[in-house]
Amino acid sequence: MRVVFVLLVIMSAMTFCAACTGTDSGPAEGTTAAKTEPTVTAEATTGQPTDMIPEPTTLPDNKYQVNVQVNKDPVYGTITAIFRGGLGQNFIQSIVVDVYYPDGSHESKELGNAVGDQVEFPGNQKIQDRVKVTVNFMGVIGSYVIYDSLVPEKAVIPNS
Repeated sequence: MRVVFVLLVIMSAMTFCAACTGTDSGPAEGTTAAKTEPTVTAEATTGQPTDMIPEPTTLPDNKYQVNVQVNKDPVYGTITAIFRGGLGQNFIQSIVVDVYYPDGSHESKELGNAVGDQVEFPGNQKIQDRVKVTVNFMGVIGSYVIYDSLVPEKAVIPNS
């Protein structure tokens, strides 16, 4: 009798484990799939494209930090990213500057890692553009987004 009880416990445990680790390949034949609600995106709630919303930045350890200065000309709207150096300058593999425009377009350029190297983008004169700077380091140091912001950093920009 004990053997039967032990076998039932073992079979129940195996069935439970199999049910927990299986993959769902969709609804079984003869069943209907549950209805899902549409996902609300940031574009729908804020009125601006999701790629115009800056994300949090991450910084490497102090011994690998570098500085990139981002400016936007108030007259012409030209965006300039300038490499300013830092302790991690010798460990950089590449620096990528991405500019996202309000119309949904995107432009990307690689910035050199010598102090004073710069890249320029045509920007919007009276509208904010999003600038994101990603530094890719050699080896296992990793990749870090060190700057992600709307430029110019103003709450309201008049259109007149």
